Amino acid sequence: MSKNGTWKTSAAGIALAVGMGMSPAMADNVVLWVNSPLASAPDAPIYEELQAFEAETGHAVEVQPVAHMEMERNLFVALSGGAGPDVMALDIAWVAGLADAGLLADLTEKSEPLAAQFQKGPFASGRFEQKQYALPLYTNNVALFVNDKMLAEAGIEKAPTNWDEFRQAAIAMTDEEKGTYGLTFGGGRMGAFQLYSYIWQNGGDIIDTEGNVRVGEAGAVGAVDFLGKLYTEDKAMPEAVLTAGSWDEVNAPFIQERAGMLVSGDWAISALKNGNPDLDWSVHPLPAGKEAATVIGGYDLAINANSSVPDASWQLVEWLTGPRGVELMRKYNRLSAAAGATAPEAIASLPEEMRPFMEQADAGRARPVVAQWSQIHNEIIANAWDSVLRGTPAQEAMAEADKQIKALVGQQ
Repeated sequence: MSKNGTWKTSAAGIALAVGMGMSPAMADNVVLWVNSPLASAPDAPIYEELQAFEAETGHAVEVQPVAHMEMERNLFVALSGGAGPDVMALDIAWVAGLADAGLLADLTEKSEPLAAQFQKGPFASGRFEQKQYALPLYTNNVALFVNDKMLAEAGIEKAPTNWDEFRQAAIAMTDEEKGTYGLTFGGGRMGAFQLYSYIWQNGGDIIDTEGNVRVGEAGAVGAVDFLGKLYTEDKAMPEAVLTAGSWDEVNAPFIQERAGMLVSGDWAISALKNGNPDLDWSVHPLPAGKEAATVIGGYDLAINANSSVPDASWQLVEWLTGPRGVELMRKYNRLSAAAGATAPEAIASLPEEMRPFMEQADAGRARPVVAQWSQIHNEIIANAWDSVLRGTPAQEAMAEADKQIKALVGQQ
């Protein structure tokens, strides 16, 4: 560990490389930027894994942890200036923008033989304009959290498995006198993220694989209308939905036992346990519409297009995303993106509250990988969702969103 807090290997790696028959010239130093939770302490699992990598390859790895909220901006600034890391962990929503700017190395040829080792959704998240720019480090998706006590008190014996049951449960747990609601949900971009699963479940799409904008079509409109009416007509969401712009705000009514259901990812687990240790809750796959679908998140690994050590960087990406990555992610209590992680025996080995996420992993879908995605999500779809919550018919709101997105991506 260097004085500035980064991990740096001594010359031992070089010496080992020589002992393995490698010349010192082949031993490179790779700078790795990761989201800070993965490198939060000197004993974080990634450091032990990198020691194994260094011992095997002779390369040295310098880890620089970066906070999630600062990572995208810092990467654009550093990479655009010809600096930055050799290898970087990327929220899957950032891949397209960085690739479009020419800042990521094209990994298509190297990665195609490895495609089968990953789940389809996470692997697709690293693809932009028919080229692969990143490989999945770990994945997540959203499932249904249920307050089991509130559900039982509402006279419902099991968690909902389809949209009809979902709506009935939301209404049944809503009690104006008690101040309880069936579902807590987000506003703006938080709500937009939560509703994508429902658009796909309804047979709709946002931007399809051919690049066609489809948010104004019946599938997307119907899903937004269904969710919006849970607030505007059924009164099954608290008024906090109008302003909830963070996961803490979305989680709060559930933690406080004022909302019986929550649509969120595995990142909510620790928040619920810490926020209310006595809360009686369980996790279930999202109730299915016309089909099962869940929006995925997670982080990918990519390589700087201008890295001076591209071969060593690829070795590191392949190492961390390969078979060893399954055990590495288990140590972080995160979901591996490996295809084998969806096997029944692999799911059974997970903590109980994590299993539903992996049980529905095959239904996981990545958000559109387009360069303008941040603006589409943060502004256009977020605004459309907010307007529906405030009474605009879903057909009208989504038609306007469709028009704005098409103008943005050049389809008008």
